Amino acid sequence: MIRVAATGHRLLGVYNWDLQNAISAFVDSLRPGAQHQHELYMSVLYAFVDMQSHLLTLLGYPPVP
Repeated sequence: MIRVAATGHRLLGVYNWDLQNAISAFVDSLRPGAQHQHELYMSVLYAFVDMQSHLLTLLGYPPVP
């Protein structure tokens, strides 16, 4: 039982370089569209905040300047 625990602990130190390379390649593939994704995220965020502001105003809360 002690050997299994020690062996299992030793395996945690092994690093999967293929997995790291795959993650790195995936992140690099996203870089060309990063500016577009940022603009899309910000426009959706502003639309959501604007909608919530209108909802709160309709419920009687004063608008925030």
